Amino acid sequence: MPLTGAKNIVLWFLKPFHGREQYWRVVLLCFMAASTFWLLNALNKNYTNIRITYPVRFVYDQREYIPLQPLPEEIVLNVSGKGWKLLRKYLMLDVQPADIPMEGLIRQRSVSANLFRSNVANSLDGLQLNFIVTDSLRFKFDKQIKRKIPLAIDTLHLPINANYAIEKPITITPSEVEFEGPASVLDSLPNPFILSVPKKPITGPFKSYVPIDFPYKGLVKSDIVEAEIAFNVKQLAWQNLVMTPNLQNKPTDSVTMQPAAVSIRYGFLPEQAAQIDLTKFSLIANYAELNPKDSTVNVEITEKPVYVKRVTLQPNKIKIIPVVKLTRSTK
Repeated sequence: MPLTGAKNIVLWFLKPFHGREQYWRVVLLCFMAASTFWLLNALNKNYTNIRITYPVRFVYDQREYIPLQPLPEEIVLNVSGKGWKLLRKYLMLDVQPADIPMEGLIRQRSVSANLFRSNVANSLDGLQLNFIVTDSLRFKFDKQIKRKIPLAIDTLHLPINANYAIEKPITITPSEVEFEGPASVLDSLPNPFILSVPKKPITGPFKSYVPIDFPYKGLVKSDIVEAEIAFNVKQLAWQNLVMTPNLQNKPTDSVTMQPAAVSIRYGFLPEQAAQIDLTKFSLIANYAELNPKDSTVNVEITEKPVYVKRVTLQPNKIKIIPVVKLTRSTK
């Protein structure tokens, strides 16, 4: 069996030392001495055309510029030198990165690695640089700036019940956020900066902290992580008004609208009822947008009173019917 065979081989190897186990120590010491001698001899030799990776460090004003992508952290070199020095580089023991000064180069996208040959050679400490294997270093920097942007919420898409409306002005604390990051990224942020409100239906006082959620968090920092939103909603009162739309772009031939008037149902806060000026309602129907399939046009609200919070139309489409003129025949 395989296991029996392996066992016999081990016993055969150990048999000469059976009863003389103290000789194992001598054999082990001899092996260690030979290995040490071989290693020291190898480390004292000179080696040529050895390929190594070596760390680099980009030097630039970090208060004024920021990289838009990770910078190269190492380059590949061909070097010559003693084994001791090579081993230290491989193990990264007390290795100083080669400085890559970006002065005058910050607006470029790539440069030849050989441009920094002297910097690399001076950092090798005991190794001779034959040549730089890495062809070029690629990077992308942008100006680092700070920008304050006012905070806001999208009031048109708040999850407020259809029978409710905001009673008091919305307060956001703090009222603005300061971002720090690349100029190109900050220029793409919306102004004002819209906060996301939870989608749970709102039927009463609302007060909640919401996060400042923005893209490119690896590049951009904000001075706050959340803001408090507070407002109150109140149930609306409703009334109806019948009104005839103004037909725009009507043809030279006579036409009639069917129905001739539509019902406007409008909601308002009860305490503001006396301030509503119904003459401010304005409805239009644009004949130029006539649907030829059913001869209908949409009715649109172009103006409404200031204190009206919500409006619905019934119907929201009317039919345009040509008026047929009857002519008297002559004999």
